[in-house]
Amino acid sequence: MDDWQAIITLIAAILIAYGVILWLGILVWAYRDIRERTRDSATQAMAVLLVVLFNLPGLFLYLLLRPHETLAEAYERRLQNEALMSDLAELRRSCPTCGRAVKEDFLFCPQCRARLREPCRSCARPLDPSWSVCPSCGAQAARSPAAAREPVASAPPPAPPIGQPASLSTAGAPAEPPSPQPESPS
Repeated sequence: MDDWQAIITLIAAILIAYGVILWLGILVWAYRDIRERTRDSATQAMAVLLVVLFNLPGLFLYLLLRPHETLAEAYERRLQNEALMSDLAELRRSCPTCGRAVKEDFLFCPQCRARLREPCRSCARPLDPSWSVCPSCGAQAARSPAAAREPVASAPPPAPPIGQPASLSTAGAPAEPPSPQPESPS
């Protein structure tokens, strides 16, 4: 009879030790998990306290109430959203005059001929109206931001239709020949 009591006491001690180790493991896991999900110390303390007091039912309750994403996942999602928004802003650049889509490097709107950007005096790359210096070559910008958004009165003439020589104007009349330069006496 004493052998059975010793065996039952040993099994009970092993089960109690196993239960304590399991409880401590759950407690440590819950603490680490909540630290990855929030920076709020009150929420962290409540989550750990829930598991300390209620053990497995507390763990199940914690799993239902915890934030659904970790801080790293939330940060990654925000970065992806910012990248998408900047891509959309780039793709959706539009003419301030007519509202049609234009590319980032356009100097003029192809629809209404409004001046969108000024070319740099030094390297001829398009300059944003808000820039005071060309980011490519460092030259000073030529115009003010307000003047850069106004439509251009004398826009460049459209390209001649296909098949028409470039020397003819858009009305079909021949272009004036260049005037001869007077020769200088040598």
